[in-house]
Amino acid sequence: MKKRVLISSIGVMLWITALAIYPAGKVYKPDMNNCAGFTAADAGKILGLPASAVTAKTEKIHATLWMCTFSAGTRYVTFSVALAKSAEEAAADMERYRENLELAATTAPFKDSLPKGAWSEISPLGEENTWTDVNHTLSVRQGNVTIQVQMPQGKLEQIKVAEAFLKKL
Repeated sequence: MKKRVLISSIGVMLWITALAIYPAGKVYKPDMNNCAGFTAADAGKILGLPASAVTAKTEKIHATLWMCTFSAGTRYVTFSVALAKSAEEAAADMERYRENLELAATTAPFKDSLPKGAWSEISPLGEENTWTDVNHTLSVRQGNVTIQVQMPQGKLEQIKVAEAFLKKL
């Protein structure tokens, strides 16, 4: 009997530990009034400029979508942030986005011109991500939050933006 109780206790502890390490359906509630804490200093690091040279703007597009723009003359860090009700809803949105990219890849001017297909993943980055040559953007989902980086256009710089943003969650 004691052995059974001990084994059950160990099983419960492992289960609780797994939930702590791998939270199912993490729901983030970032303060989007200031772009979830992503600042002009963060953008400045990516652009190689001091924070004082960067102007920040956060714009609410609708109830669940924001645009974050950081500008310094003709240089920009621009990304959108979508907040879904749940991680499952955000994952479904990402799947629909990938399907739309695959459809777009079959049309002119993309047909037969995308060397790696409509989209690819960059590991490890968020829970899932999508890089596409269709519109040269990087989308990254973490829990219920999806960030899509539009500027700068270089893939490596977009990865830096996404990584810096995810650290704020």
